[in-house]
Amino acid sequence: MPQSHYIENLLDLKDTNIEILSEVPIEHQIIRNKACKVLAARLSPAIEACHACGSLPDQVIKHGTKTSLVKLCSVTGFDTYLRLKKQRYYCKSCHSTFTAKTKLVRKGCVLSQPLKTAILLEAQHIRSEKDIARTFGVSHQTVHRLILQPQLQRKTSFDYLPSFLSMDEFKSVKSAQGAMSFILCDAYNKELIDIVEDRRLPSLIRYFHRYDLQVRKRVRGVVIDMYEPYIQLIKQCFPNAEIIIDRFHVVQHLNRAMNQLRIQTMKKFPIHSVEYKLLMNASLKLSHFQRKR
Repeated sequence: MPQSHYIENLLDLKDTNIEILSEVPIEHQIIRNKACKVLAARLSPAIEACHACGSLPDQVIKHGTKTSLVKLCSVTGFDTYLRLKKQRYYCKSCHSTFTAKTKLVRKGCVLSQPLKTAILLEAQHIRSEKDIARTFGVSHQTVHRLILQPQLQRKTSFDYLPSFLSMDEFKSVKSAQGAMSFILCDAYNKELIDIVEDRRLPSLIRYFHRYDLQVRKRVRGVVIDMYEPYIQLIKQCFPNAEIIIDRFHVVQHLNRAMNQLRIQTMKKFPIHSVEYKLLMNASLKLSHFQRKR
């Protein structure tokens, strides 16, 4: 295998029409205040027909080149670029010109498709957008745009809801309206149904009214914590659903109530008394003799 083919495999260049110019030495340049490596390559595929009028190849001639700088995945810790010379063509029939295309990079874009894929794969892990941007040598806005591509967004179907739902809240992003965001799941298989940016009652009512009433009537139960707006939401939007309080929250509230009672009782005794010290310690730390007392 020629040396250039090894380089193409290393850089994940799957377009066989791209040829690494191994006779041109790798350049070391400063791009965006960072030390980078730049490789030279050529794109000159055989033309089957004119892109404009469909004329046969004998009417199409080469017409110079157009050079573009394509950012690839990093190699040995250096940001790596491909200085790609794309062949331009001229059609003698319709007098139009066009440039060779490649799947490596989209028209008008600098980032290669393998680099975009690597960024999206990294975005699956719990990392901030800024941290991912630093890793791949791109801007925070670029990472944000890639993640929010329309084709990657989850499309919610408002034609179906499972029989049992689970509702909860979580801290999402600073730009979210309200302090917390809302998450909706299937209570049986734990699959995510949707995320609503604002967990406040008016926002949730508007969201669930996007489901037809007959769809909402089929919901038999909703698992929630003791957040009062959720109870109101269920009564307004799910007429046939039972309210199911998550047992974790029941136990949590019981523990909190018992702890408050313990502290209130403890404060009735003098600080240096045996009763005060016994009530002050956690029950697991008490000896068998102390528990009997």
